[in-house]
Amino acid sequence: MRGKLVKLDRARAPACALFAVAVAVAAMVPLLRSADWNPRVLAHVDPKSPLYSAAKALDPGFRGVHPLGYDGQFYWGIAVDPLALGSVHRYFDKPSYRYGHPLYGWLGWLLSAGGATAVPVALVLVGLASLAASAVLAVGLAVARGGSGWAGLFVALNPGLVVAATNDLAEPLAAALMLAALVALRRGRRRTVWACLALLPLAKESLLVVVAAVVVWELLRRRHTSALYFATSSIPALLWWIYARIRLGAWFTSGSSALGLPFVGWGESLLSGRPGTQVSTLHHALVVVALVGLLVLLSAGVAQALRLRGPEEMAYLALAAVAACLALNATAAFTTALRNVSFLVAAREPAEVPSLTAGAKLHRPVE
Repeated sequence: MRGKLVKLDRARAPACALFAVAVAVAAMVPLLRSADWNPRVLAHVDPKSPLYSAAKALDPGFRGVHPLGYDGQFYWGIAVDPLALGSVHRYFDKPSYRYGHPLYGWLGWLLSAGGATAVPVALVLVGLASLAASAVLAVGLAVARGGSGWAGLFVALNPGLVVAATNDLAEPLAAALMLAALVALRRGRRRTVWACLALLPLAKESLLVVVAAVVVWELLRRRHTSALYFATSSIPALLWWIYARIRLGAWFTSGSSALGLPFVGWGESLLSGRPGTQVSTLHHALVVVALVGLLVLLSAGVAQALRLRGPEEMAYLALAAVAACLALNATAAFTTALRNVSFLVAAREPAEVPSLTAGAKLHRPVE
């Protein structure tokens, strides 16, 4: 049976990865074609914004999108100003918040070798590579847990991750790191787990809850040394946040919060439509149906995760708690809501593993 599962992994993982990349590239085509295939347009910088002027000064071939400025523009800014020592970050809406999760921009800077003209292509490559890696890791995790091995489709057909990959956003990278940490934990690779957990909050601050979930799981299994070891993985992010606070004058949590009381933000989003025409009424109805369906799917995942058969369920519950507390500004826009729950969808593959006591045999000792 073990050999069969390995074959399923090798067959389905590449297929899911290629499919994920193909879907993302297909989603990029309309915007790229409208911009004469200029990859700079994927950063979604509005030509009427001050950031666009700064971008043109660094890269005369830069191409903006009006009026579709989106969050990818700030990752582009981090990629050309990774430590906030230049002037580009001055044109961000909230520099302290944007530099709270700089990892995707940093990788764009590294891959472009610090060249501003190469940053747009570098960001696209990092996003697509992260999407492919997420699909492969999702398959590997599902197979290790006794699943069918088609979990990569929860990545390839994950609208939140696809939207992020096509808009120069960090969710595919964060999903890859999260899944890599869980796969490595199941295989007993402590250093890999630590490295992935250390990078997670730098990709998305809210994923610090995954670090906490792993630590709590180790404590429940009475592996106290291991729990302490994994807890130290939060130190790099804390040090960076302190640096950013000193450099930018505020914590990344300053300003309006993306978190609130459970389900209040979701309820306000579902009821906030102001349809004035038949088209807008239909659009709002479709959005409501999609969001309700998504919440039902995630609720089913929570019910299953409550059995706590492994650290994956603990992480799922932690992420679900964050998703439930998302405020209106994190759920009002349909694409933003999809991005914020994309990690839960990516980890949705049901586990077919024994009970808590027997499940310990599936993990190599980490102490």
